[in-house]
Amino acid sequence: MNGPSGTMTKRATVGDVAAHAGVSTATVSRVLNGGAVTDATAAKVWEAVARLDYTPNALTKSIFAGRSSTIGVVIRDLSSPFYLDLIRGVDEVAAANDSLVLLANTFRQVDREVAQVRTMDEQRVRGLVVTTGETTDGRTRRMAESGTPCVVVARTVRNPPPRLHSVSLNNRKAGRLMARHLAGCGRSRVGVITSGSRQSQLERTAGLRRALAELGLPLPADAVAVAETETEVSHALSSLVAGARSRGTPLDAIVCTTGRLTVAVHSALTARGVAIPDDMAFLTMDDFPWAAALGITVVAQPAYEMGRRAAELIVERLAEPVKHVFDPALVARTSCGEARTGHSARD
Repeated sequence: MNGPSGTMTKRATVGDVAAHAGVSTATVSRVLNGGAVTDATAAKVWEAVARLDYTPNALTKSIFAGRSSTIGVVIRDLSSPFYLDLIRGVDEVAAANDSLVLLANTFRQVDREVAQVRTMDEQRVRGLVVTTGETTDGRTRRMAESGTPCVVVARTVRNPPPRLHSVSLNNRKAGRLMARHLAGCGRSRVGVITSGSRQSQLERTAGLRRALAELGLPLPADAVAVAETETEVSHALSSLVAGARSRGTPLDAIVCTTGRLTVAVHSALTARGVAIPDDMAFLTMDDFPWAAALGITVVAQPAYEMGRRAAELIVERLAEPVKHVFDPALVARTSCGEARTGHSARD
């Protein structure tokens, strides 16, 4: 704080407040933390706080409390639109409950995931929201067992201890929504680009395959290709096209099971001169602002609501593990050949 001459003005301390009010520092602490004091004493302390413009030291408070008021959030990849809405939901609940959000992005690097979760534990956060893989489960389990509520997002946890919760999507239903919509648009030869072996990816593909089978439509093993990064998308698409050609059944639809790769897959299709939807239907996960402009049909996750629920589980401090599974919604536009726009459907 600068004084009139540009020099630094000393920040008021709890000792200054105590001296001004004529009480002990312990009494000031009791007043600030809602402890039992007389009305007259409380009035003197609050008058001193106002006059000195005193701001309590959150670090000191956290030391005495044994825990900070911060909610830690470890995000796997901020390039995904899903995580941006998730963070917004967490932040709103945190702000309404006198907490700040401490955010860490791991850039999809396993070693960073482990390190960031460890750092959150060392900071004694009020609670932890993680979107990491299973490599961090050991640490989050120990945190939960030690009294810190933790919430795993986008997947479930086997045999969770008390205070270890999960917030996820019904991924098999997402796959079924994709299959039924494509079939309803007259598409029967589907290729899938997925991002790997994460639980959500496997479940979406399984739901898609089963629903297609129920409709009498095959999804051969070589009709599913993996692209871990955007740079691998073109190769994955080439392998799908080549496999379909060798079977004598050219693809008429491409499904992307992760919103993170949507732009890369769409770009790879258009770079090949593929007309969407005339030559190929395109359906992906997660809604984002440009999806409507490009007419892309998506299966949307309620990311904002998932973020709010994750933060609420921390604030509520429930001991019994909660597994909250949200339903997806299909937002139909024009990329699969349908005539209607802006229509939402649920399984």
